[in-house]
Amino acid sequence: MNMLDKRTKIVATLGPASDKPETLLELLKAGVNVFRLNFSHSNPDAAKATVERIHAARAAMKMPVAIMADIKGPAVRMYGYAKALPIEAGCRLKIQSRPSEGLEALVSPDPYTVYTNLPDLDSLCAIGQRILLMDGYFAGSVVARDRDEITVEIGNPGELRPKAHLTIPNVDYPIPFLSDKDISDITFAVESEVEYIALSFVRNATDIEEVRRLIGRVRIPSGRKPAVKLIAKIESAKGLAAADEIVKAADGIMVARGDMGVEIAIETVPIAQKKLIRTGYLEAKPVITATQMLESMIESPMPTRAEASDVANACFDSTSAVMLSGETAIGRYPVKVVETMSAIIRAVEAEFDYENFHDDLPPAARTGELPSVVSYNALSVAYEVGAKGLVVLTETGHAAQLLSRLRPRMPIFAFTKEESVYNQLAMNWGVYPFMLAGPEESMDALVAETLESCKYAGVLQKGDIAVFVAGLPLSRRGTTNMIRVESVG
Repeated sequence: MNMLDKRTKIVATLGPASDKPETLLELLKAGVNVFRLNFSHSNPDAAKATVERIHAARAAMKMPVAIMADIKGPAVRMYGYAKALPIEAGCRLKIQSRPSEGLEALVSPDPYTVYTNLPDLDSLCAIGQRILLMDGYFAGSVVARDRDEITVEIGNPGELRPKAHLTIPNVDYPIPFLSDKDISDITFAVESEVEYIALSFVRNATDIEEVRRLIGRVRIPSGRKPAVKLIAKIESAKGLAAADEIVKAADGIMVARGDMGVEIAIETVPIAQKKLIRTGYLEAKPVITATQMLESMIESPMPTRAEASDVANACFDSTSAVMLSGETAIGRYPVKVVETMSAIIRAVEAEFDYENFHDDLPPAARTGELPSVVSYNALSVAYEVGAKGLVVLTETGHAAQLLSRLRPRMPIFAFTKEESVYNQLAMNWGVYPFMLAGPEESMDALVAETLESCKYAGVLQKGDIAVFVAGLPLSRRGTTNMIRVESVG
């Protein structure tokens, strides 16, 4: 597909259905911008080969692609069974607390006795306590307790997937934010120089700070300083209550609706989604909307109408990216589902009222620090002169993100000398990254180089007007103070 076909980015989870060299290429052609590695179902040994395949695919396609390592975090899951467990309504399931070490390898001798990494299970539950399994697909209640064990009577039939989530509503779990596995996975991700790390069940800004300290202690084989960015997954009642501080502390957020939907009232999830998306983009940080977006396409070549509307509404809300999980990891139609999501995005963006969005932005996006003022006014100029593109010169990516949060009608061409920034910006709404090739330092030389690159890529044509945004002097990081209008020669 043409690189300018859509502004909203697509995150695709890799798994058995998609983690093949030829499939990665097809997914990129279909519209994927970010590949997600789910460490709830993976480990560094398996992920190493996947990272190498992604590197090869993005090099072959000559396009920016971000890699996001999604860390398990303090998730409570169930173990002891390797295949889906058939459940009948009224079935009684024993759940036992077991130490985390070696838990994934344990096999229960009784199919209806399973294990969990949550300690002191009996002390956390009273008789009658509501229990939710597999992101709320199964609901039941505690009917018996024993030492480190509860018995749950399940109220509905279905198949319980391996490693399904266990949720005890309104209960604080006595487990640390980072397990030994999480520390190992984060260390691997930093050493592998992936672009993003997604952190599960973030409760407050302190959780983000703990991971930043860990990253600061990691030594990368290349000798470069860690440049990885952190995505905070907001999926608990605690995280939602602390959303403002989490957004400020993280580099982006994920609206993880699966666990959120069992932690808070289901009817409030759409409201939380809208508020989180707005909070994120106003802070100039990417927001990923995730979970069950096109879930029926795990088995079906077509989504439901409700799923299509769900994706469309997230785009109308101005989410930065939409995410596919099981659809691309284990589904039958991984490429088809990305093509479908891309088509929905394009349809929405053809109807989006960009100028009205710009006019209705709150004062915080128009005033304040100089870079914000310059970005807002650069877009105003672009609308006035009929510009075909915004060209931004950036070292850290922040200048491009300031433009991205304004959701402009025209594309944002972000030029950088940093390869990590080049791939990270693939996550950001409406941003199309380019690498600066030459050593030129003068503004005139950079303008000439960027316009030539855009013309060569076919994204700008002779006679098109482009509005430049940059910082002077060029050698100073974090400065955005210049607007310049140019015509492509």
